[in-house]
Amino acid sequence: MTKTDASGPPRGNKRGRPRGSRGVGRGARRATLGGDALRPTSEAAKRRRKTADGKQPLAQLDASAPVFFNRRLTGMQADSQRFVPQSEEEWQRFDAARAAAGEQPSATAAGGSAASSPSTPGAPTLGYQVKRIRLGTCEIDSWYVSPYPDEYSRHPLLYICEFCLKYMKSEYTYTRHCAKCPARHPPGDEIYRDGDLAVFEVDGRKNKVYCQNLCLMGKMFLDTKTLYYDVEPFLFYVLCEYSTQGYTFAGYFSKEKRSAQAYNLSCIMVLPSRQREGYGKLLIEFSYLLSRKEGVAGSPEKPLSDFGLLSYRSYWRRALYEILVTVPSISIAELSRRTGMTIDDVVSTLQTDGMLQRTGRLGAYRLVADRERVAAYLARAQEKNPRRVDAKKLTWAPFLTKSPFVVAPSAAPEDEEEEEEAGAGDSASELSV
Repeated sequence: MTKTDASGPPRGNKRGRPRGSRGVGRGARRATLGGDALRPTSEAAKRRRKTADGKQPLAQLDASAPVFFNRRLTGMQADSQRFVPQSEEEWQRFDAARAAAGEQPSATAAGGSAASSPSTPGAPTLGYQVKRIRLGTCEIDSWYVSPYPDEYSRHPLLYICEFCLKYMKSEYTYTRHCAKCPARHPPGDEIYRDGDLAVFEVDGRKNKVYCQNLCLMGKMFLDTKTLYYDVEPFLFYVLCEYSTQGYTFAGYFSKEKRSAQAYNLSCIMVLPSRQREGYGKLLIEFSYLLSRKEGVAGSPEKPLSDFGLLSYRSYWRRALYEILVTVPSISIAELSRRTGMTIDDVVSTLQTDGMLQRTGRLGAYRLVADRERVAAYLARAQEKNPRRVDAKKLTWAPFLTKSPFVVAPSAAPEDEEEEEEAGAGDSASELSV
């Protein structure tokens, strides 16, 4: 019973309610609205509640009950396992689709190991890789994986400015950049121009971002390239084609500023869209022109790739034949001085062509060449690759001043006989027809 006061309402709690009368609370409201009408008591609701708590597997869930993603997906729609291949035939179709998309095939359900992706040009080697680049008006397929940042590597098509080599993800950004980009040629000094071709010397320390972008793009077409970001010790020589829009990129080669092994070339690359035009041999000849200008004998960085060795042997053979066809007798040292090649490269080329023969004395050789064969080779080479470097159009000073060639004066035939008898056949060679 509630105590009452004769002069007022019954005394209760602070809100003025009588004790024992709590009014219409939450429990009372449930009873008023039908008791357990709002409480999920069905078996499906219990399973949904347990699944939401993570206490019941997805397989035991009612497939027709919307539970996941704010009750928007049913159990069947949310079950991702139904998209995993189950049979051998489904796994084969899955791997074929991934291979067509350029990804590495996964291990099959039968326990087979994952197939290794090919490393030949045109075949991607990783799942995330830039498949193509757009450079100016050309779209070029990549050959190898280049370590672009992850946010760029996930895009199959990368847009690159043909003047500053900045890379972008979207066509919209690329279009706006091309409209505002002030660059119309590579940074650095233009040291050579012949018609519509020009060569720029770019210092990796002064133009670090440009050289890094150049190396990243070059790695897409070079399998053994390892230099990407440490570009400060290198000089880059960029070959461009001149047009009314500016100097468009065609290829480049790099060299160390200070090379302990006297390397005159570290890396060389010509765009696939500019190949078969003689630009590779032109860059090789240009590197030897710089070596002759410096006064030292140069050689490319070893080891050479298979294609690089073929290109260099072709250039070495042509450079030596152009001298041999004009002189009756010459020494190996003189050939090295005139061509800028090292003595090892000169001897290797002559031995490959079978032009060095022993004379019977220890360490004595003579150079034997067929003038008709040499002239026929030069005619074919000129017809196939007419582009040559004109040394008169080079405006350049060496980065470092080095000592000039030290070559002994030409000896008379009698002196050559004495040198051969003394065993110094490497410095005196005879051309026989």
